[in-house]
Amino acid sequence: MANRFYRDADGDLRAKTGRARRLLGRFLETDMQGSNEMCDEALAALDDIASGLRKRWQMTGNAHTLIVSKRRARIQAEFGSAPDLVLPPVDLRQALLEWKKLLNSKPSRRCR
Repeated sequence: MANRFYRDADGDLRAKTGRARRLLGRFLETDMQGSNEMCDEALAALDDIASGLRKRWQMTGNAHTLIVSKRRARIQAEFGSAPDLVLPPVDLRQALLEWKKLLNSKPSRRCR
């Protein structure tokens, strides 16, 4: 399943990533949330690792820890028993770029 990032009826940011990558969606919703700064920090770290300026980068957010190296990105849930998600850094980068694009889009106004 391809990632689907959208705003729900209330304008909240949502991520559908399929069962295999459910932790990615949770990470985006709970840790990246609506923060361009967090996305920029993670994207900059990914770029630094890809260019060899860094070997490893780690961040812990509200509910997950992200550990990135040249070969893999690992998302670990801080609560519960969800297994870690390991994915190629290029896949994480693409998801972050799509999430950031959604962040910068204007939410549609609904009449209630």
